[in-house]
Formats: sequence, C-alpha cells, structure tokens
Amino acid sequence: MLVATSAPAAAHAGGLTATDSRGRIVAVTPAVSGLEVTAIEGGARLRLRNGTAGPVTVGAGGGTATPATVSPGDELTWIDERATPDGRTVAAGETVPWTVPLDVNGGTVTITGELIGERPPVPALWWAATAVIAVALVLLARRLRRADLLLAAAGAVAAGASIAHVAGSTLAVESAPLAGTFLSAAGINLLAWPLIIGGAVTALRGRAAGVLAVCGGAALTAVFVLPDVTSFHRPVLPFAGPADAERLLVALALGLGAAVAVAGAGVLRTLAGEAAKQEQR
Repeated sequence: MLVATSAPAAAHAGGLTATDSRGRIVAVTPAVSGLEVTAIEGGARLRLRNGTAGPVTVGAGGGTATPATVSPGDELTWIDERATPDGRTVAAGETVPWTVPLDVNGGTVTITGELIGERPPVPALWWAATAVIAVALVLLARRLRRADLLLAAAGAVAAGASIAHVAGSTLAVESAPLAGTFLSAAGINLLAWPLIIGGAVTALRGRAAGVLAVCGGAALTAVFVLPDVTSFHRPVLPFAGPADAERLLVALALGLGAAVAVAGAGVLRTLAGEAAKQEQR
C-alpha cells in the first residue's frame, strides 16, 4: 500500500482539518473491472485499489503526490488538490465539481466528484459557552472553602474532554495506524494528562503540590487544544462522532483548562497562607 500525503498547518490527527465542505466521488468513467476509487476522511483523501491486470497512473496536477503509478494488486492513498476540501471555500448548499484523470492500461479514465458545502455553526455561541465555563469556574473557586477540590475535579474533566477529543479525532483517520496516530495527535498531552490525574489524586489528600500539578497540566491542555477552535467556525470536522460533541469537548478542554490555570494561583496562595498559620500555632 502506498500513502502519499502532506500534513496541513494546524491540522488535527492524521493531518486532517476542519473544512467548509465534504467531498465525494460521483462516478468513474468508463467503468473498469477491478478498479476501485473511494473518497475517505470526508473527502480529504482519495484511495485507489488497482485490481486490474496492468498499471494505473494518476494524472499530474493534483499536487506533490501526483503523478503516481499504482501496480496491479496495490493501492494508493493520497491528497489530491483537485479533490480535497481542505483550503477550499465552499458556501453552504453549494456544489463544486472536480475531476481527476487516470491512465488505465493505456486508456483514459476520469474520476468525477464534487464538494458539497454544509451549513456552518454559529461561532459566537461556542465562544460564549467556553467563556461562561471559564468565568463560572473562576468565580466559584473564589467562593468555596475547599476550592482545591473543585480545581482537581475541573482539571480531571478537562483531561477527560481532551482525551475524548484526541480519541475521536484519531478514529476519523483511515489512512494511518490508530496507535501511532493517537500518540502523534496527543502530543504534549501525554505529559499533561498524567500530570492532571496524578495531581488530582494528590490534591484530594490535601497537598498543595497536587493543585500545582493540576494547574500546570490544565494549562498545557488548554494551550494544546487552542488550534482546534476552528471547529467553532467550520461545519465538517475530522471527528468520529457528532460535530457538536466535538465542539463541546473543545469548549470544555479550553474553558476548564484555562480557568483552572487562572484560579489556581489564588487557591495556592490560600493554601500557603493556611499552612503558614498552622506552623505558627
């Protein structure tokens, strides 16, 4: 199997990005027995399986991955600039046709497809939800006597949202192994998640060091998920589940992560003050 791809900037797992449209293949003409072409990952990539008796060549003009020749019995997965919705502006309800030429055993075959624009979300609602989550936590932390427990719980929720976000993004990838894709997509979270979980357990035991660990891990989680706020603006998301579920996970990871980091400074000062008073007694 051949995989030809390049990862776009600010990409999700597998180099996928949030887009305005979803791509699909309409027809392969003329039909050739043994030749199979499909659009995968929301149309971001094309996959060609060559079950014919001779080589199949994808015509030039689709970016760095083309031209490319696929031997009999082999397959090719690639990003074709003529077909991918990445970087394309397509209005809701608009249909943009595309074609990719093939040479099959010396004959010309054409892949015909289209990009279908989908209705975008209302970004202001998701930004407002994120802000409400963050502000509510900060204010609540100022009122509670055991705000350290609140931060530990909020940090754990942020970590859980982040894990679910990365897992859902990984499951949307069909062109790469799941384990490697998950580890790559997790990035700095591989440090942040254990920091938050271990810190939460320590905080439950009344130790200030646990709160510090939760705050540090939560800050990393918020920073790492920040590029994924494109999900607030784009309708088609690289996520194995409902798009609004992905937006909610991003809002929780960002809002709670940032709020825990901000509120943590005040909570740590309070804990330090209480510890000093106990030493003076």
